[in-house]
Amino acid sequence: MFYNHHNHENDVIIIPFAMGTYQGDPLGGALFTLAHFKALRSTTNHFLSSLFPSIAYDTHIIGPLFIISFAYEHFQIELHVIGLSTQPHKCFAWSPSSLLLDFNIPSKFTTPLEGIKILGILLGISSFTSSFIKDAMLEDV
Repeated sequence: MFYNHHNHENDVIIIPFAMGTYQGDPLGGALFTLAHFKALRSTTNHFLSSLFPSIAYDTHIIGPLFIISFAYEHFQIELHVIGLSTQPHKCFAWSPSSLLLDFNIPSKFTTPLEGIKILGILLGISSFTSSFIKDAMLEDV
């Protein structure tokens, strides 16, 4: 990629740069988020019946079970185009029903049975949320 800059003498300066940013780069997070948003927007435009709540790289797909795998595959392709990828072992698939077992979930996904925490919100059966809250309260003691 190249960055074009017009200096005060109206000359164009082309500055080459490599993929990625350096650790501690103050613009690193913002640049990543902009690139991630491009892939996210493309996916949301293709899967209007689903929601994609995200904070930076922490993205979730919420919607009809028969669409989620397709949405995930589309998102993977869009990320790959810009040099990004997901890490399936860090991905979770959860459903309040047992129907999740009937769908083609990628094998490396974690599939918790009781619940999941999404962007700080607990979703799951009452014993999951109660246990999570109890553990959080004991950490502060």
